[in-house]
Amino acid sequence: MLEVKQQVLSYYSLLRRNNIVMRIIVSILIILNFSSLKSKNSPLKNFYMKQSLTLFPDENKGTFDPFNRRFTLPQKSRANLIVTNTLLLASTIAIINPSARKKFKDRWELITSPNHASPLNQGPFHFRTLEEERKQNTQADKGVHFFYCYLPVKPVSFLCEYLIDGMPFVSDKRREQESWISDEAFYLATVFVFAGGFFEEYVDGKEKDEGFSILDLIANGCGSVYAILKYKGFIDNVYLYWSFRSPPETWKWPKWDYMPGFEFIMVIDLSSLIFKEKRDVPPLFTWWTDNIAYIPDVKEFGTTSPYKKIGFIP
Repeated sequence: MLEVKQQVLSYYSLLRRNNIVMRIIVSILIILNFSSLKSKNSPLKNFYMKQSLTLFPDENKGTFDPFNRRFTLPQKSRANLIVTNTLLLASTIAIINPSARKKFKDRWELITSPNHASPLNQGPFHFRTLEEERKQNTQADKGVHFFYCYLPVKPVSFLCEYLIDGMPFVSDKRREQESWISDEAFYLATVFVFAGGFFEEYVDGKEKDEGFSILDLIANGCGSVYAILKYKGFIDNVYLYWSFRSPPETWKWPKWDYMPGFEFIMVIDLSSLIFKEKRDVPPLFTWWTDNIAYIPDVKEFGTTSPYKKIGFIP
């Protein structure tokens, strides 16, 4: 009991001395430390924690399948606690602290729209007009919004799986599953990703040279719907790819903000319609298209030319 009291006093002094960032880190350490105090005298719980932090447990060696395998998430594992407590704590701070909300908004704007993130470019919230949409130097931005709400869903689902399993009210039966992610985690990830796209449009709505774009939001929604349809297996014969060409040397902003550099292509496999059966697709190919979908030369995709044609030679 004396040891616990000393730890509380030391943590309290750390919280008083440090800034908001350090306070968040210390708070997370407090939660993790005291959540594991009861487990120090439990060999079974310590075994579960050790297994949860092991990528390839001994009983799974030689049978590991990165796409589908049967496994049990350890009860109250340290990984669950880290993900759940961190997200809940960060969300609470962002909700109740105006300074934290402003800091998050500024950082989000700096990452998603660095060439618009200037205090001088801030103004009242407004919607982008149809004329402004037409005058964009490229409409590839809509494709970026589509992929932004499609590709991150599955990776975020893994995070949501740990988030759900770290909740205290989750039953032990739910932690035993045949796939890496459950339906609840997938749909929760879809909501999170779409909410991120909506927040990005909200931030754009307060930029004088941007504005809240309804068309961008529709592209976000289409990406979310496509992710759900692919997850449910309705359009297994449709494949989407993206590519990127580096911006010119005169481009002074980060590369990812160069919208004219993005290229997209869609491939539809008609074998199921013509031959009445769908051809087998290698698991690695399926994983790549569902999680990455990057093809270096989209415009030359499907041709025999091994090099990209640059310029025009008479």
